[in-house]
Amino acid sequence: MNLTYFDTKEGSHLVEEYFSLSFSKNSVPFQTTILPIATSILTYIFSGNQKAIVNNKIMPLDGLIVSGQFFRSYKFKVESEGCSFGISFHPSTLHKLLKIDISKLSNKHVLLKQVNKDLYDLFNPIFINNFKTPEILVKELNNLILSLPLHENDTTKYIYQTNDFIRKKDGMLSVDEILKKIPFSQKTLENHFKKVIGLTPGKYTRLYRFLNLMRKYESHEIEINDLIYMYNYYDHSHFSKDFALFMRESAKSYFKKDYPLLKKVLKK
Repeated sequence: MNLTYFDTKEGSHLVEEYFSLSFSKNSVPFQTTILPIATSILTYIFSGNQKAIVNNKIMPLDGLIVSGQFFRSYKFKVESEGCSFGISFHPSTLHKLLKIDISKLSNKHVLLKQVNKDLYDLFNPIFINNFKTPEILVKELNNLILSLPLHENDTTKYIYQTNDFIRKKDGMLSVDEILKKIPFSQKTLENHFKKVIGLTPGKYTRLYRFLNLMRKYESHEIEINDLIYMYNYYDHSHFSKDFALFMRESAKSYFKKDYPLLKKVLKK
């Protein structure tokens, strides 16, 4: 299994990272847990008989797939050698590009052509024609993304600002603190944030805090006990509850296992 990231400087305000994921004959069959990463993704799965298992429902992954925000982990299986190439978007980018209620894609992997045929016709040939030369593929994708019209208005701009505020605080803030920054009621904020980002601000903030804690842990920056208090968990019980929610298993069970793909993602 090989996970590679590529430079995103040119499109950094819309794209978080480009990545390729490949599996050799020696690395399959492969199965892992996928942790939500608080963003949406566009992936071209070229081969590998890949599947996502979400809430016991099997989703075959093949071709150009758009993945919305996930609030909880899911299982990922690869049964034969193959590869894929993906784009992790800034959390608001998918809404800017698709001009739809992004929450309709939450916890789902959907064929892009079923969501927006025009965008599919633009992206699909770029992936097909350049997948053997990743550097060129990244350049062509960057050029396309930066050339596309974006859906923005005053309301969505407030949501983008809210998302940036949550990220700067590492998810360590309350909805009340957010409401002091924008001219919305709590209900209005929740409705618009969910449409633009894919989750409610409460869920997104809770997930983003947990994700940052896990990244620091996997990067060996600080001990888990110190991280629990650093990220404003009241005690081990509070942390264990969030861990079981997002990971679908206990912290005790997780730390006994080896998740090579998950660890590589978190160390990025």
